[in-house]
Amino acid sequence: MSSGIVLASATSPTEQAVFDELVHRGVEQEEISSPVLPMDDSMVHAWPVPEADHVDPASINKGDFVLFYRGSNRYTWAAQIHRIDPSRELTEQLMSQVAERTSTDTESSQEFSETILWLNIPVPIELESYRLHDLLNLDQEALTRTIIPQPEAVQKVHDEYGSVEEMLQTTREDPSVFIELTSIEDKPYKQPGEKFALGTAVFSRSESKSGDKIYETLREPEVGDLVLHILKDTRELQGVSTVTSTLQTDFEGPPDDSWEPEARGQGYFLPLGQFREFDDPIDIDEDLLQNEDYRERLQTVYDDHDGLVYDKNFELAQGAYFTECPLDLLYICLAELPELLDDAKRHYWSIDQPPAVDQYDSVTEAVVDVRTRLPFADRDRSWFLNIFAESIIEAFTTSLSSVQPNAELTETEATHCKLIERVYTDREEKFSRVAERLTIGRTNHIGPAETLFFVLFRELQSRSGVSPNMSRVKIRTILNENYEIEAPTQTLSFDDEMGPLEAKDRPERGEEIARQLTDIGQMVFYGPPGTGKTYKAKQFAHWWINDQDDVDPHNGQLETVTFHPSFTYEDFIEGLSVDTNADGTVVYDEEPGVFLEFAERARQEYYATDDDDTPPRYVLIIDEINRGNLAQIFGEMITALEADKRLDGSNQTTVSLAHSGDRFLIPPNLFLIGTMNTADRSIALVDAAIRRRFRFLGFPPNLRLLREEYGLGSWADVLTNASTPGAEDHLLCKSLIAIHELNARIRSEPDLGRGKQIGHSFLFEIASDEEIVDTWRFEILPLLEEYLFGQYDRIRESLFTGDGEELFDWDRQEIRSFNAETLSTALETFVESFDLASVNDSD
Repeated sequence: MSSGIVLASATSPTEQAVFDELVHRGVEQEEISSPVLPMDDSMVHAWPVPEADHVDPASINKGDFVLFYRGSNRYTWAAQIHRIDPSRELTEQLMSQVAERTSTDTESSQEFSETILWLNIPVPIELESYRLHDLLNLDQEALTRTIIPQPEAVQKVHDEYGSVEEMLQTTREDPSVFIELTSIEDKPYKQPGEKFALGTAVFSRSESKSGDKIYETLREPEVGDLVLHILKDTRELQGVSTVTSTLQTDFEGPPDDSWEPEARGQGYFLPLGQFREFDDPIDIDEDLLQNEDYRERLQTVYDDHDGLVYDKNFELAQGAYFTECPLDLLYICLAELPELLDDAKRHYWSIDQPPAVDQYDSVTEAVVDVRTRLPFADRDRSWFLNIFAESIIEAFTTSLSSVQPNAELTETEATHCKLIERVYTDREEKFSRVAERLTIGRTNHIGPAETLFFVLFRELQSRSGVSPNMSRVKIRTILNENYEIEAPTQTLSFDDEMGPLEAKDRPERGEEIARQLTDIGQMVFYGPPGTGKTYKAKQFAHWWINDQDDVDPHNGQLETVTFHPSFTYEDFIEGLSVDTNADGTVVYDEEPGVFLEFAERARQEYYATDDDDTPPRYVLIIDEINRGNLAQIFGEMITALEADKRLDGSNQTTVSLAHSGDRFLIPPNLFLIGTMNTADRSIALVDAAIRRRFRFLGFPPNLRLLREEYGLGSWADVLTNASTPGAEDHLLCKSLIAIHELNARIRSEPDLGRGKQIGHSFLFEIASDEEIVDTWRFEILPLLEEYLFGQYDRIRESLFTGDGEELFDWDRQEIRSFNAETLSTALETFVESFDLASVNDSD
C-alpha cells in the first residue's frame, strides 16, 4: 500500500514548542514511564495530534509521512510514522516534558489529543505549500490545522514524483556528513550494548584544561545528518549513524574518572541513532589513506578543506575526534563502500553524482574517478565478470582445438594451456577433496580429481555458449605439458638513424659492476645527491656495451628513463590509448611502455644472434628509481627480472601483460641500472620484492676526485691553499674543506646521517670563484635547508656551530645574497676546525 500524507500545522506558540521539543529535539526513552516504546534508539520523536483538529485516528496509518508546516508558506520538516498510540497518560507525560523545557504555557494537555504519532528521525525539507496544496486539491496556501488528504489526492503526488519518498528526496535539504574518530578499548561504557556504545552518541569536553574552546565542530550537526565512525583500535571505518537530536551542552561526562570535576556539567553530548555496522569495514590505511590510487584526490581534498580527519602525511590527524567529511572525501568512501548510498537513501538523501569529466590525464585518475561513479549505477557488476569469463572460455576453447599429445602450439595457445594447468594445480587439493566426497571414479589414465576438473570445464563451456571440447586426452596433455611451442618469428626493425654508441673509458669499479650485472641482471647505484651516480651509470653503460667482440654497438642499446611519483605501469610496461573510428566507435589500443619497447628490441637481437655468439647488451638506466611506486610500476614483470626466470633460463617464466594479455619473456641480454638518492629515501624502505632482485652499490661523497680533477694535491696542500689568502684555488680549497666538515656533522645527526651528505659533483666543472658562489648559494645551501625542513636554528647550531650569519639571515630565515669574499669569510670557520689527522689522501 502506498504511503499516505499527514499535513501537520505547528504555527501556534504551543505547537511550535511541542514541535521543537518532541519532534525536532526528541525525548529520551528513559524519561517516559511507558514500558513499551517503539524505537531502539535512546531518543524518540513524537507528535501528539492537536485535539481541536478533530482528526480520526483511523485515517492515519503506520508508514504515512507527517509534513510539518511552520509558516512562511512552506513545509520545512518531514518524518515517517513508526507507530500510533492512543494514550492520554503518554500525552500528559510528553506535554510535561515540553513544559519543563520551555517557558511556553503548555500545562493544559487538553490542547492535544490522546493520539500520539511516534516518528522516525525527522529530516529537513524545503517544500512550498502552494505547490503541494495544488497537487492535493487544497484551496489554501497556509495551513492552520491538521489535514489528512484523501488517497486519490495523494495519488497525484505519486504521479508527480513517483512516491512520497521520492518527493522527500527531491525536496530534502542536503545533510552534512561528519566523522567520529574514537576508541573503545579500555572503555567499558563504550562496549556493545552499553549506554555509550559506538553509534549511540558523540561527546566531549567543551574546553581544554587551559580554558580554550575545543571540538566546536560538534555544534554544527543538524538532526538527520550522518556520522561515520572510525575506530582507532582497529583502524577501520566501522559504521554509520544518524544525528537524532540537538546538541546538549551540559553533559556530565562519561562514567569514569577521565574528566576533571570542573569539566563535568559543561560537556557536549550529541545523541545518535540508527547505527549500522558495516559487514566489511574499510581498512582506513590500506583501503583509503595509504592507497596510492587515492593519493592525488586526497591531496586535493586536503588542500581545499581545513580540519580533516587526516593530516598532510595521510595519517589520522591528532585531535581529530569529530570532523566534517566533505563531499569529495565522501565520494572516495563510496568507492570503497557503495552501500553508503543506501544509508543516504534511507534518509531521503539523493547524493549527487560527481561532476562530469571530459578527459583524464592519467590511468590512476581514470581509475579513481570511475570507481567513485560506479556506485551510482548498477552496483552488482557480476555482468562484467560473466562477459569476461565467457570471452576467456571462448578463447580457451579455440586454443583447445589444437591440443593433442606432441602438438606444436602457438605462443597464445601454449599460454592458454598454462593458464588452464594453473587453475587445476593451484586448487588441486580442493578438487581431490570434492572428488573423494562425491566418490567420483577414474577415467582411463586420469584420476578422480582430474576427471572432476575436465567435466566441470565442459559444463562451463556449455554455459558460455560454446561447444565443449575439453577431454581426458587434452587435460592429460595440458597437465603433463606434452606439447611444443612454435619459435617466434624474428622481426628486426631498427631505426635507420640509430647511430653508433660512443665508447668511453672503463670507469672505476667497472669490472665489479659488470660482474654483478652479469650475475643478477640489475643493480641500483645509491648515495647522496651529487655523488655521480647517473654519470657513472652512463659512463659504465657506454664502456660495457662497447666492450664486446664482433658487435657494432648503436644508440638503441642504451635508454634512460626517470621515475617520478605519477609514473605508472602504463608508462613503463604497457598502457592503453583511446581513439575514435569514423563511425564514432571508441577503440582501445595497447601501447608498449618504455621498458616493454626496449625489452622487445633486446629480445629481437637475442633471437637474431647465433648460438655461438654473445648477444648485444642492452642497458636501461632508471634515474631516481626510488621516486616511483616500484611494485606498481613493475607489476607482474618484477618476478620475470630474475636471471633464472628470463628467456632460456633454468626456470623460464612467462608473464601475462595486464592490458593486452600478451605473454612476454625478458631476454637475458637486458640489464637495468637504477640510481637512487638516499636523501629522498633509505634503501631499507625499498619494497622487499625489489630489493631481493637488485644488487646495491653505494656511492658516497668522494672529495679525492675533486682534488685529482683540479690538481689540488694532498689534503695538506689543500689546507695550505685554504689558509693562504690569495693562493691559487683558495676559495675552491676552502669549499672542499667546508664540505668535508659539513658531511662529518651531517653524519652525526640522527635524522640526517650518511645518506644526506653533500656530494662531490656539485663542484665539478667549476671555472671561476663566481661559479663557486653560485653553487653554494643556489645548490648546496638550499639542499641543507631542505634536509632540515627549514629549521634555521638547527642549521645554525648543528651544521654551522653558531656561525654562518654571512650566508644566512637567521632572523628572516632565508639565504643571503653574497659574493666570493663573503663566502670565503664564512668558510673560514670550517678551515679553522679542520683536523688534518682525521683524513687521508684516499678520501
